[in-house]
Amino acid sequence: MNPCVILPTKNEEQSIAYMIDEIQKIKLPIIVIDEHSTDKTEEIARSKGIKVYQREGLGKGAGVITAINIANQKEYDLAILIDCDGTYSPKYIPEFLSNFPEQDMVIGKRDMADVKFLHRLPNTIHTQTINIFFGGKLNDINSGLRAFKVKKMLGLLTATGFDIEAQMTIKALKQKSNIKEIKINYRKRLGDSKIRMRDGYYILRRIFREKFGKK
Repeated sequence: MNPCVILPTKNEEQSIAYMIDEIQKIKLPIIVIDEHSTDKTEEIARSKGIKVYQREGLGKGAGVITAINIANQKEYDLAILIDCDGTYSPKYIPEFLSNFPEQDMVIGKRDMADVKFLHRLPNTIHTQTINIFFGGKLNDINSGLRAFKVKKMLGLLTATGFDIEAQMTIKALKQKSNIKEIKINYRKRLGDSKIRMRDGYYILRRIFREKFGKK
């Protein structure tokens, strides 16, 4: 299989050099998909020989959708989506890839004790709601580290914000895809957090839309 790494960015100058260095040790191509950063994110990435793409629209989800389209155009059949804030280590990528082609999606399962309470509680609500609505048996649907088959997500996603991981999980469950979770360590982020309390509501709204109405 032909994998690539999708690295969404927005003002990640404190972490992007580390993330690129760690991914390059694994010798995988990187698609940096940026949300018009105003710091040195793009400059640092380019200094390391990485092309930076600007996402179509605003929001993390818009970037992921753009990156999936780029991956498909470049004929990558697997993609590893990883947050660029240093909370997820690229060291898990080889283990994730070893589960393909048998699996359709592999999700990094965080120890919730490592997640701040204000993020942990919404994640539990989101995860259990998805399990009830769509027949899943998952533990961490909002994880920012996951690998997936590009064709399985191509053309299906519409979420433009932090609800993108929830929608990806739901689409996989609707397709009866093989999904596996792997335990990972979750670390303190580098730089400022982009997610806000209201994003928890948007994620829950996405889940209900996927179940009952407008997508």
